[in-house]
Amino acid sequence: MQDMSAKEPEFSDEIDLLELFATIWAGKFVIALFVVGSIALGSLYLHRADRKYTVSLTVSQVGEEQSGPNLAGLGGLASLAGVSLPSGGSGDFSKFKAMIKAEELASTVLKYDTYLTVIFDSEWDEEAGNFAAKAPSQLGELKQQVKFILTGEKPMDYRAPDAARLAAYIGQSVSISEDKDTGFLALKMEVVESDFAKQFLQTIVYETDKMLKEQYVASGTQALQFYQEKIARARSQEHREALAKMIASEEQKQMLASRDGPFVAEVVMGPSVSLGPTSPKSSLILALSLVLGAFLGTAYVLVKKALTNKGDARA
Repeated sequence: MQDMSAKEPEFSDEIDLLELFATIWAGKFVIALFVVGSIALGSLYLHRADRKYTVSLTVSQVGEEQSGPNLAGLGGLASLAGVSLPSGGSGDFSKFKAMIKAEELASTVLKYDTYLTVIFDSEWDEEAGNFAAKAPSQLGELKQQVKFILTGEKPMDYRAPDAARLAAYIGQSVSISEDKDTGFLALKMEVVESDFAKQFLQTIVYETDKMLKEQYVASGTQALQFYQEKIARARSQEHREALAKMIASEEQKQMLASRDGPFVAEVVMGPSVSLGPTSPKSSLILALSLVLGAFLGTAYVLVKKALTNKGDARA
């Protein structure tokens, strides 16, 4: 007869740390193999990866910022008169910062053909002398098929480099940071070809400043005439002093716009290249390889132990 007093084995959800450490220690050689393999893969990646250098360029605002009373009321009158009042001081510098990544700037940079062949080198056909779609690899085709199955999105038709694509490249590749103490803007690029980045950063600074200068020249004369008409009719001393400051500011801007030098922003430092490569970070990749190898090795040992215990329990 079956002994009814026999109890079913009890399973506990509690983790026995001593047993856990014993299992890990018993599989230390397996874990070491995983670590060595992971570091080997990380080292292989470092040997094949392109070394990138950081190119930086620092620009500052041209001239001193003009301060004066707020004449917002004149803006409404100017609009009625069909006159666009250009902004001065830090407003132009903020516009410069925003325009660097705008599509309007990219359209002017398109005339530099050498930049396009470097930026979109994988699409450039040297023999034909034009840009063409690159044939996707087997892995690329597989990704497109999986994406279509999951999302229903078909691959986009090829689009030759244009202002929109160049603006997207600038937005992704050029980082802009502002020093709160000095107000300087630091433009940086992390690239393989440092000589290209040095010329490219200088070009976008020059073209952005040139665009702002042309915009001001188109509206500055009308604005100055508008101020002069208003100061001739102004009755209060405070109003005349405020308009006089605005006229002086516009005359200073007209002088800057009439010369060949920078109008809103000028390069004060750089372009400079980092002494050593900044990407990939060798120490970080090797450290992550070590951690990943240890994690995978430990997981393998623990899973194998759990499956062995489960098999023994069933037997």
